[in-house]
Amino acid sequence: MNTRSFIAAAAALGTVLTAFADIRLNEKFSVSGYISGSAAYTETDGFEDSFMDVDAVKVVGTAAFDKVTGVVSMHTFTSHDPVILDAFATYAASPTTSVTVGNFLSYFGFEAFDYPNMLQISYANTLGAFIPAYHSGVKVDVASGALSGGVAVLDSVYGPTYYKGDGDLDNGAGFEGYLKWGQGDSSLFAGIGFDGGVGGTTDDRMTFDLWAQTKAGPTTLAAEYCYSKLDTAGTEADGFFWLLLAMQPLNDKWTVTGRISGGEDESLAIGSPTPSFYKGTFSPAVAITDNLGLLLEYSYTKFDDYTAEKSHFVGAQVIFKW
Repeated sequence: MNTRSFIAAAAALGTVLTAFADIRLNEKFSVSGYISGSAAYTETDGFEDSFMDVDAVKVVGTAAFDKVTGVVSMHTFTSHDPVILDAFATYAASPTTSVTVGNFLSYFGFEAFDYPNMLQISYANTLGAFIPAYHSGVKVDVASGALSGGVAVLDSVYGPTYYKGDGDLDNGAGFEGYLKWGQGDSSLFAGIGFDGGVGGTTDDRMTFDLWAQTKAGPTTLAAEYCYSKLDTAGTEADGFFWLLLAMQPLNDKWTVTGRISGGEDESLAIGSPTPSFYKGTFSPAVAITDNLGLLLEYSYTKFDDYTAEKSHFVGAQVIFKW
């Protein structure tokens, strides 16, 4: 995707999305998606960088039949060519049990993969990549009342890319499982994953993810802790990150989110002092229409034993969704 004026791109995309909003082909087929663009400025240890671009596009096609739902999506980041992202079919075996086969998103992570579901622009974890993205396999999900859970057998938990696993079982399979309790505005999630061949290598990784969300009046509160251990070349390298978040509505259009986070990752410097970070994030957001939103963010990150010492980030992101 070529770099372009963000304002001009936003205006052009807005015209397109107004025409394509809420596409429903018939009772069984529908199309949804989003386009987002960002302008950002970063200063790291005195070195400045900035960009302005359309940063992600996703188009999702859904086909819903009696007991089977199929989903296929096309996705691209600015740094990637378009790829097939979601490609799965879900069979409703019973009112409480479903079976899914194909390429799908990991169970893990409080912070969303898709930009329209984010409360801020950047992620809490600045160092590591402990939350997986997409992989292929089969999963079984069960829900009963306030409790739900699932287990997935995968080609790998962590693929060589964000949009698929390693596609190979010779170096070991991947496994994910979770339990979730949810009632009203409160949720509690606990997940565990094991990858027997990270990204096509012979490295093993075990990951635990725990997050909770609730409301105190109109204020949304959330916390997450993720621990991950990498076994590589006979050496174990631990890592973790945590976040605390509060999102406050200001009126029917504006919200403001505050987040603090931190963590460390031994795998970035095995045999040396462990790199770590602390991060503070402030992010106002406005829903301009049902299909158009704007996120603003300022974040400051302090590093220890890392290639950088501190970083400032200022950004704005426009998101069209339908």
